[in-house]
Amino acid sequence: MPLNLTQLRADTGGAGKVTHFNNAGSSLMPRQVTDAVVGHLRREEEIGGYEAAAEAAPNLDRVRVSLAQLIGANPGDIALTESGSNAWAAAVSALSLTAPRVLLARTEYAGNVLALRRLARHRNLQLVVLEDDDGGKPSVDHLQQELATGDVGLVALTHVPMTGGPVNPAAEFGSLCRDAGVPLALDACQSVGQMPLNVAELGCDILVGTGRKFLRGPRGTAFAYVNPDLHGAEARMLESREASMAGRLGLGRAVDYALELGVEAIRDRILKLAGIMHARLAELPGVELHTEPQHGIMTFSVRHKTPAEVKEHLARERVNVSMVQHAPSTPDAVLYATLEDEPTAVRASVHCFNTEAEIDRLVEVLTQLQRTNR
Repeated sequence: MPLNLTQLRADTGGAGKVTHFNNAGSSLMPRQVTDAVVGHLRREEEIGGYEAAAEAAPNLDRVRVSLAQLIGANPGDIALTESGSNAWAAAVSALSLTAPRVLLARTEYAGNVLALRRLARHRNLQLVVLEDDDGGKPSVDHLQQELATGDVGLVALTHVPMTGGPVNPAAEFGSLCRDAGVPLALDACQSVGQMPLNVAELGCDILVGTGRKFLRGPRGTAFAYVNPDLHGAEARMLESREASMAGRLGLGRAVDYALELGVEAIRDRILKLAGIMHARLAELPGVELHTEPQHGIMTFSVRHKTPAEVKEHLARERVNVSMVQHAPSTPDAVLYATLEDEPTAVRASVHCFNTEAEIDRLVEVLTQLQRTNR
């Protein structure tokens, strides 16, 4: 069933005030999420933090239930955390790896690679970067060959790269890893909220997501699923006792909001808008597209302009985008990339509350920028 765009924008306080294409960075929260956060903070103001948490305990427990419904898991296997990157690193570091080789893709998130490098130094592990297939995805055939070779203790995969690009073959990776008895750690920070996920179908043993992106939750909220059969890692061990209860309640409300709309309907709306954005940007002379519309993330460059110049010009016109680095092209570049590397592309990411008129506005402002090159 199509989404009610009028209601979506009525729920989104920032709609009409900014043109927000930074949903892959931090989306605009619906008012229902803001109300949940502010409402709990008011209770902390009125009766005290611990007392407000005790009062909200049933709702806090339901956050795990909602997340479990979102990804097809059991509530007891869900951890509520403050950072997707930290949760991923903590879960992977807690694993009792039974072999020394760790396989990862070229498009693995740089923060995860840094965590793996630290782990490799401490445990004398070998990091192996998988080849891409002809479509630019991590090669399932190469994964199969490496698993057959043996001595693989872990496979790491980012589902949707932050730089855009194809949706990586998580289910195929999961099936092969299950058959080989090797755990799969899946970073779903850019996929959760914009496409349906099910941990059983994906075959992952660890799945990490963040609240602020396509789930439209508060910043400083994230979650992790941990397979209870894993040796070493346990979901609740990843949680901090001292955390923002208001943020957690906001995360739960964001998940419920997505479930109420239907993740499939959200996905369909995002894919429609991504296709329109891709087509409109492709018409602009001097704009080079780096991604196809397979999800909500588009990356592009503007001739004679740095990503920072493009972002700043758009921001002056109240159009929000972000900047990213292209995915590394060689194994060495993957293993030694840093989060501080210079941005090489502009990233525009759509969500279900965006409109075709907002895409037209993006194109209009980019056209204005290009006139300054003449």
